[in-house]
Amino acid sequence: MKLGSTRGETVYATRGLTVGHVAPDGEFVAHGTLPNPDIDFEGKQRVNYGPLNRWWTKRLLNRLTGWYTTTNVWPVADDVLLATVGHHLYRSTDDGHSWSHVYELPFDSGPMGALPTSVCVADDRVFFAEYTFEEEPARILVSDDDGATWETYLETDDRRHFHGIYYDRYSGTIWATTGDTDAESAIGLLEDGEFRPIVEGSQQWRAVELTFTPEAIFWGMDCSYAEEVRLYRLSRYEINGSNPEPGPEQIGVADASVYYAETIPVDGEHWVAFATAAEVGIDDTSPAGSENTCSRSARVLAAGPESDYESWYELCSFERQRTLNEHISSLPHASAYVYLESTDRGELLVNPFNTTNRHGEVLSISPDELATVTEQTESDRRLEEPPQAI
Repeated sequence: MKLGSTRGETVYATRGLTVGHVAPDGEFVAHGTLPNPDIDFEGKQRVNYGPLNRWWTKRLLNRLTGWYTTTNVWPVADDVLLATVGHHLYRSTDDGHSWSHVYELPFDSGPMGALPTSVCVADDRVFFAEYTFEEEPARILVSDDDGATWETYLETDDRRHFHGIYYDRYSGTIWATTGDTDAESAIGLLEDGEFRPIVEGSQQWRAVELTFTPEAIFWGMDCSYAEEVRLYRLSRYEINGSNPEPGPEQIGVADASVYYAETIPVDGEHWVAFATAAEVGIDDTSPAGSENTCSRSARVLAAGPESDYESWYELCSFERQRTLNEHISSLPHASAYVYLESTDRGELLVNPFNTTNRHGEVLSISPDELATVTEQTESDRRLEEPPQAI
């Protein structure tokens, strides 16, 4: 099971082509299955859509390739869900029990069609960041009718693609992240149909997900070949319009690319959590001679205001599954990720994927459990007990 997004008390998830929710006992409850879209297919496209996206196929292949994921789901309004699989965008108006194909994404989109961070609801509109490689400009779509119809909000040839779009509820602004080369990497704002970079031009500003507190914006570097993956904070005072060159502050390091981020409440204060990815292979945009420096384990790190977000606690870690294909460089094998979400109850949800332990489970860390990590010694900064399935 792959964690989707939350809305109210509902935690949405996918399993192959099936969309559903996570029950209180941690089991996956199916709502409906994404249908084969009613469009003309060529042979390769039909194979890619059907068998390769089904859960049983992935189960059969996992010893060769590892578990790979191809489906996303996002709630955008009451009973209205969006989902992607391959380069197809779907919409449901009955909480995922039935689906209609509403938009065809570029054919060179990634396996999931877009990253899990690609959808943002803000200002009564839905924004969607396409995730393409080389052949298409970087593009953001927008919908004024909860995803029924779409039009282009912006496109640019200055970036390879957008990694995600995020609403900052403290300032009422919409942020986006881009990659992948130094020149293409940026963090900035969406304003009047344009992308306005705040910081750009380095792997330091190559990020996937941003998270926010009343005082700052947080992210970690998405760079699998960096000698040091840095964690950053950008004070809101640095972006109030009077500073032409805002200066983010390094607040920590990680041993692998940072993908996902969440802010969670703990005892009335704001904690920040990051999830790293145990990536495989060599980044095709890296300088010649680069090597993959990522750890084999995907981790969840957290910090709070008691240390000014400078003491990072490892909440849990998950080793990437070992596969046959990783010993044969020409064959594909999957990276390991930890998907993060938060609930209205202040829980941090953790979903390890393609890992040797707890793969596909949705685990919950309560605010009380997070508060205990500050009591640990510097050499043992982790939860007293492993997180439990919800």
